[in-house]
Parts: sequence; C-alpha cells; structure tokens
Amino acid sequence: MILSSTAGHKQSLYRKVKLLNQVRLLRVQLCHMKNMFKTCRLAKELLDSFDTVPGHLTEDLHLYSLNDLTATRKGELGPRLAELTRAGAAHVERCMLCQAKGFICEFCQNEDDIIFPFELHKCRTCEECKACYHKACFKSGSCPRCERLQARREALARQSLESYLSDYEEEPAEALALKAAVLEAT
Repeated sequence: MILSSTAGHKQSLYRKVKLLNQVRLLRVQLCHMKNMFKTCRLAKELLDSFDTVPGHLTEDLHLYSLNDLTATRKGELGPRLAELTRAGAAHVERCMLCQAKGFICEFCQNEDDIIFPFELHKCRTCEECKACYHKACFKSGSCPRCERLQARREALARQSLESYLSDYEEEPAEALALKAAVLEAT
C-alpha cells in the first residue's frame, strides 16, 4: 500500500477534483465522529464499523493510498464514507451520551439546536478553542469562549502578580517585627 499526502497541494487539488473534495469533507466528518465515539461506551459496534475502512481515512485527513485515489475516481469511496457518516449521525441523534457532547451556539443561545463539529453544513469551529457555533451566527475573529478564556487568564495573572507583590511587601515588615522582638528580648 503506497500512501501519498496531499497536504502540500491540498487546496488547489481539492478545488480541481470535486470527487476528492467530497471525500475530504466526508473524512473530516468521520474524523470528528470517530473522536466522539471513542468516548461513548454505546458506540463500540459503530467504532468497529469505522474500522472496516483503512485507519488513515478517519485519522489523517490528507493521506491517501493509491487504492483510495482509484476508488475515489471510480466513485466507490465516497458512498462508503457517506454510509458511515449517516450511521454515525444516526447514532449521535439517538444517543444521550453523544448528545451531551454537543454544543449550544453561544451567539444565538438556541438550546433546541445542539450542534456538533461534524455538521459541516451548519457548524463553524473556532480554530483556537475548538468550540462550535452556527455558521450564520459566527462573527469572524470574535469567539466568546476564547474571549472568556483570555479574560480569565488575565485575571489570574493579575491576581498572581498582586499576591506576589503583597508577599514581597510583607517580608520587610515581618523582618522589622522579628528584629524588634529580638531587641526587646535582649
């Protein structure tokens, strides 16, 4: 089995070869699903079905064997991956454990529409923190979770600095008190 990475040429190659781009999108979805199913005790059988395709198809998004490229060209690989994607989506829809791993969009706060990273048609994932938002709601460069985490880091840094400075200020006073106690005792 010869494997080839498309990482260096990916954008232009995927733009030119529509079937390959469709396979890539399915692989992205399967990668997200597989990561979710690894932590779901009810998805053992489904994970076994994911193992019917070569591991690199669901783990390394830009790695293809010659067989993968041939099967893509013949129109065979896409339908196999689409079937796994449908099975995965059906599991998530009916599994309480997987539903609990979904996201509520922090922009619109719609609790009736739980979103998942594999829902590429309606979900946008923050590159930094991996939180999910509706594509329509996401504002470029403005991730609420990243902003919240940054504010928390800054507050902790300020608190740590203030604590350090107060410890430093207390040392001379403690030294003076100890010196006075020693002088008084003599």
